[in-house]
Amino acid sequence: MGMESLCRHRLVRIHFLAVGTLLAASAAGGCTGSNTEREEARQMHAKTIEQVKQEHTDAWMAIPGVVGTGIGQCQGKACILILTASNTEQIRKQIPATVEGYPVVVQYVGEIRALDTAE
Repeated sequence: MGMESLCRHRLVRIHFLAVGTLLAASAAGGCTGSNTEREEARQMHAKTIEQVKQEHTDAWMAIPGVVGTGIGQCQGKACILILTASNTEQIRKQIPATVEGYPVVVQYVGEIRALDTAE
């Protein structure tokens, strides 16, 4: 497996790990905005939250300090999670509160490292 493929494989695995780990944690966290506003926004666009996250993940991952993206729950509704290695205002300023009608939550998780699976 080439280095580029290995890096992509690890990145995909990190995304899956981050999403699985944070789904439960994000349910306890809060999001701003009313349920009515989010529901109206969701009805106004045709893309799924998965499509929106996928389209924007490369740009978010290019921001220094962003270590992953995922989909979580905020007040019982789906939201896009941006996972960060540091909890700084500089990162938060670069990430919008909503994208294409979906709420975006910046969540500090610290560094994420791939597990060494070599035997």
